[in-house]
Amino acid sequence: MENHAKLTSYNTFTFKSEAEMLLHIKYWDEEGDKVFKLLKSKGCTRFCYSRIWNKKGLFKTSTLLEYKNAKAYNDCQTEIGKMMEKLKTDLKSIDVVIDASRNIVLKDLT
Repeated sequence: MENHAKLTSYNTFTFKSEAEMLLHIKYWDEEGDKVFKLLKSKGCTRFCYSRIWNKKGLFKTSTLLEYKNAKAYNDCQTEIGKMMEKLKTDLKSIDVVIDASRNIVLKDLT
């Protein structure tokens, strides 16, 4: 399958405890399909939510989102901004550090 994504964003979420991380995972397990459906309608071509497991004593997850073009990225960021407000309300007990990077795809071999 050929990948035509032009832009990606990769975010890591670092939690203070495993309980906070598991609550975040549960939230995305319940809401992820709905979120992707909305973002897909705006031009997101992939949404991947992962648990980072190779760092002992750290509680981290990550997201990878791929967008078909700059307009799709901008449209999705608008929607993600709205979702973040709801997420902050729903998961107000979680103290998470988010590290975000934005990328332009230069080469993608599959």
